[in-house]
Formats: sequence, C-alpha cells, structure tokens
Amino acid sequence: MKLHHRVLALLTAAALAVTLTACSPVTVAQDMVVAIVQAMGLGSTSTDDGSDELHAPAGGSITFPEGFETVGSFHTLLQDGALYIAFNDISVNKLGNTDYFTVAGSSVNITAYGSTDESLTSIDSYKIALWELSEDGTRATYVPGSTIYIDFSSDETCHTYEVTGLTAGNRYKATVSFDSVMTSATGGVAITGLTNDALVSTEEGDTASA
Repeated sequence: MKLHHRVLALLTAAALAVTLTACSPVTVAQDMVVAIVQAMGLGSTSTDDGSDELHAPAGGSITFPEGFETVGSFHTLLQDGALYIAFNDISVNKLGNTDYFTVAGSSVNITAYGSTDESLTSIDSYKIALWELSEDGTRATYVPGSTIYIDFSSDETCHTYEVTGLTAGNRYKATVSFDSVMTSATGGVAITGLTNDALVSTEEGDTASA
C-alpha cells in the first residue's frame, strides 16, 4: 500500500477509535502517532528496509576513551578509527544523529549496549541505522539492511554486528532511535572500521530525516 494511503487509513481508523472506544483522547492520540510513525518508516517493528527486525547478537565490549563525556543527551567522539557514542533519554521525535564519518573499507562493526527503566516504557530494544551522504553533500540516503536492534539489559551487555555493503572512502552517519514516543534509556555505541578524517557536520546541507 502506498504511504499516503496507509497514513490516510490510519487517520480514519484513529478517528473511529476515538468514537467507539472508552480510551482517553490522549491514549488514542499516542497510539495514532506511533502508528503513523511506523507507517512512515521512522519507527516500526521492522527494519527501515521492510524486513524483520535484526537483533545484534551478544558479544564484544566498549571501552570509552579517557575523558569522553558519557553524561548528557548525546555525545560523540572519533578516535583511532572508531566513533564512540553515549546517549541518554532519546525518543522517536528526538533522534540521535552523529556527524558524518568516513569508512575505511566496505564494512563497519557496531558494538552497543543499552538499559532502560521498564516502568517507563514497554519496548525492549533500540535501533541504530546508517545513512550515506551524497557526493554533493546535500542529502542522506538510508543504507538498506543497516538497521540493527540492540536489546536492553540491566548489566550493559554489549551486542555486536557487522554492517556490510558500504563504499570505502564515502561518508556515513549513524542514527539512534526508539520504536516508541515515550521512553527513557541510556546506552553506548562504538562503530569501528573508520578513518581518522574529521567528522562532517550533519548541518552542512543535510536535510534528510532519519
């Protein structure tokens, strides 16, 4: 079904739900937002390319560089061919976007962990996806099959996955997001297999939403 048809159908169904159910308008509105976001591919129970969720297997570890700031909403650091990310309290309408980094080869390894307060959300994972910067630096394009889900744990268990099909020397960015409009989580990510070239700001002409 085409996107605009899907969104129209969801809006119609949501309006009917307000009329026929005893749910509060706030609850119905929240459910409607989630459904529309899923239909647009910004948050869903499937990856951004429409396939089943790909959960990275447990394994690997992350050692943040000395002095790296891990407290705050979203911090990044590129060092020794690795991009480090630390985040807190990111929701579907507050995506965590890194600046653009340069990959050294045709693949990168993503190692990540996350934890959340189960009383505040029903989701059990968050997702990381890669986007490629166009040659003219004006837009970002989603890398098919690059969306991986990282399961939450209470002991910061790391999960690792190799994303392939990249182009050596090209620039990419990573996004961190959740399939929920209401969540609070803490996590860390390390993306290895990069060059030490300077990061390029996502504000330099990039208007694509991730």
